[in-house]
Amino acid sequence: MKRKGSDRQREKMSVIVMAGTEDARRIISRLSGMPWVEVTATATTEHGSDLAEKSGASRTVTGALDSDGLRELMADLDACILIDATHPFAAQATENALRACRETGTIYVRFERPEVIPDGVIRVGSFREAGEVASSLIGDGEVVMHLAGVSTLGDVLRSLEPERVAVRVLPSTSSIEKCLQLGVPPSHIIAMQGRFSAEMNLALLREYRAGAVITKESGETGGLPEKVEAASELGIPVILVERPEVNLEGEAVFGNINDLMDHVLKILRDMGQPGD
Repeated sequence: MKRKGSDRQREKMSVIVMAGTEDARRIISRLSGMPWVEVTATATTEHGSDLAEKSGASRTVTGALDSDGLRELMADLDACILIDATHPFAAQATENALRACRETGTIYVRFERPEVIPDGVIRVGSFREAGEVASSLIGDGEVVMHLAGVSTLGDVLRSLEPERVAVRVLPSTSSIEKCLQLGVPPSHIIAMQGRFSAEMNLALLREYRAGAVITKESGETGGLPEKVEAASELGIPVILVERPEVNLEGEAVFGNINDLMDHVLKILRDMGQPGD
């Protein structure tokens, strides 16, 4: 666990934001504009931490945190709220946060991207199943376009030869190295970052002669509608891996950042701003 940021006196109310997504950066930006709130962001990568810092986080913690690590961080910061804005597929991170909050009495708030389930997609429950389905759909000379991140690629390749897959990943050394370790040809590694337009997705699908697309239900923020639109225009099947389920019954869960902010600010004000 690597920390960056000031260790100023605890004159502010401490909020932890589990980051690494665009949603988290928007939340950090909103909170950091309040002079009586100090935001600590957690992210699994240096890149994620840098983006959180640019969004206004007072300090960042880099590296995967289990429930013990989160509990230690909460105690160190005397945090009053933890906002879980991790990716919908980061189920283990959410479970760790829930456990740590329940053990410490820290208030847990979840931002959950609204689900988007487009018509006409093939819905599956795992990336291993996605690879199996994709292998039966592609024809000679075609590849599977994998648009679901490098961490899921290994499961997909259980049913596909690496040269039958083109993968779009973040332009980081670790992501590219992982693809190469798994045997993906360099010419099939597309290192790009951003939410891409339907036109950009369309160009890539044509360029690589994609016969199927694998992606995950990451919501509108994750660019799912644009991926499906491009594939539909070419008549390419989309295999959609559904989100893992985490039991959030009884927890404060929001799909709208404005609603989440109203809830968090009410809690902070009820606790008493510094100087009250």
